[in-house]
Amino acid sequence: MRLKSRLLPGLAAVAAAVTFLSACGGSPAAEEGGVVIVTAAQPQSFSYETSATGYESAEFFMNTGATLIRNPYVAGTDGMAAHQELFKFEPVLASSYDVSPDEKVYTFHLNTDARSVAGNSLSADDVIFSLQRKFKVDTSIVPFISSPAITDPDTQVTKIDDATVQITVDDPAYGFTMLSLLANTPYNIYDSTVLQEHATAEDPYAVEWSKNNADFGFGAYKLAGYTPGQQMVYEANPGFALGEPAVKRIVQRVVADPGQRSNLVKSGDAAIATQLRPADQVDLADSGAAQIFDVPTNAYVYIPLLTTKAPFDNLAVRQAFASAVPYESIMNNVYHGRLNPISTILNQTLPGWDGNDLHANTTDPQKSLQILRDAGITTPVKFTLTVNNAVPDLKETAVQVQTAAKAAGFDVTINEVNSAVFQEGLANKSFEASLGRDYAVVQSPSYVLSLFYTPGSPINWPDFDYAPLNTAIADGNSAGNPLGHEAWTDWNGAEQVLQDQLPTIYIGYVQPLNAFATGVDGYAFRTDNVIDYSELQA
Repeated sequence: MRLKSRLLPGLAAVAAAVTFLSACGGSPAAEEGGVVIVTAAQPQSFSYETSATGYESAEFFMNTGATLIRNPYVAGTDGMAAHQELFKFEPVLASSYDVSPDEKVYTFHLNTDARSVAGNSLSADDVIFSLQRKFKVDTSIVPFISSPAITDPDTQVTKIDDATVQITVDDPAYGFTMLSLLANTPYNIYDSTVLQEHATAEDPYAVEWSKNNADFGFGAYKLAGYTPGQQMVYEANPGFALGEPAVKRIVQRVVADPGQRSNLVKSGDAAIATQLRPADQVDLADSGAAQIFDVPTNAYVYIPLLTTKAPFDNLAVRQAFASAVPYESIMNNVYHGRLNPISTILNQTLPGWDGNDLHANTTDPQKSLQILRDAGITTPVKFTLTVNNAVPDLKETAVQVQTAAKAAGFDVTINEVNSAVFQEGLANKSFEASLGRDYAVVQSPSYVLSLFYTPGSPINWPDFDYAPLNTAIADGNSAGNPLGHEAWTDWNGAEQVLQDQLPTIYIGYVQPLNAFATGVDGYAFRTDNVIDYSELQA
């Protein structure tokens, strides 16, 4: 899908400011408070319910939208950057919330002083409309990622009055996951007044209109200008629930070459660069030209394998390929120390975490060949590994995999595609194998394990439907306290299934691949791995 080109009010003046910033080679912050960010691509849609996943989309939705609550930011320790406190929640669009004695009913008191980017006041109708849209648009992933905490907003979400909404869960154990969902971008609240102005009988939630029109959120920023393939201009929302951001204007420019993005930060022509090569990051930091950050990351590099078609419908092939991947070479040669081994996809800081019998994959080409021989599989096993050409570290990782896999009985063809084609192929499950960087925004064990493995989900990239995994997750959901010993036994069992069946090859946990110019402050790591513009100081 291609977004329409449109010139929004003030874009001509903003474009002139961009030209000035680029030409002067001086401070990354303009006199009016503008900050230039260089990135690899743009979101393909402004509608979350019809949008592909990916970094650019996630950053757009986070900064133009707002949720009822959020995880608070806390200062980092032991050299870590600021990051979210995942087990606490603080107000955003809800000024407060109460929990019933049986822990099944959550009452949210709305901040009716909050204004959308269109200037409309927040009301309970906005919350009801937003949650209905998330569940009733056929292409939305929200129903898949929300079960069992939220399954039906018609019965679970109630308007008490214009400033109060109640949400009910079936089991007290679902409360933590429900709050974690509400604290993240999938549960952004929309300005129903704006969307209803563009609704039709065939499209009651104005999905078609919102694909190409962005300003219906309550976020910290509005999209003031958009030039496809070139730039997006954000302006601060004075009615944002947490106060108007310090940085009043963000100019996000598309610069396809990662080396050039790095150089723009080094020269002072950009304040922030995203999607960098780790080698360029390290060079920037070592030269004192920019800041890079270490965080308690939840982002991983991984290879989903399509389990419903050859060659990866065969468990032996998946097991052999897991031993063919050159993990340490990737960590050293591509990520330069910014990728670490991964033995669990669940957050090890969670109370009660159980890592029993979990281990990171290791490279052993002889083991790979033996597995293939024992299974009677002719070598080399040929397959295509698809990679997003906007993500430089993954392109380099693909070459490492291709080279090492030859000695392990595999003939790998690399298929580089653009962001739009990559996201479409993932959703259509048309790739034999793909290489990505991803994460679970919500760190509840139920959410993390269900995110990419719910049968029928559009983001179940491996198309993996395996009864023992489904049962282990269901048992964990019914075990009471999701962080209690009984539940952790089930979560651990689910991870062991993934470890044995290998629908996905997890390569390692990766640190943020961005860089901030010296003098630009306010970076805080988020589990969605994007930059919160409202926290920036420049």
